[in-house]
Amino acid sequence: MKKVLNIVAFMAIGSFACADGLGEGQTALEYHDYVKAAEAFERSCAGGSAEGCFQLGTLYEKGMGVAQNPYRASSLFAQACRGGDAKGCSHMGVNVTP
Repeated sequence: MKKVLNIVAFMAIGSFACADGLGEGQTALEYHDYVKAAEAFERSCAGGSAEGCFQLGTLYEKGMGVAQNPYRASSLFAQACRGGDAKGCSHMGVNVTP
């Protein structure tokens, strides 16, 4: 029973950290702090947030807070799409040229 409670607590903390990174990134965007937004969305995406991956992909697509990289953006959009983010699905491959 104690092991189950530890697992549940770990999962709750992990989802809070993911959501916190997402919120922190959104706040940074509002203040036009794109470097901080990219760092927060990176944590959120790494924590499994599809929206965090989409937001980070958008920053890579536009070169805001990170070096512009359409290939990285497309990869992040695909990751967001696999996570269930419809915006990620619609943005996959939009700006990638052969």
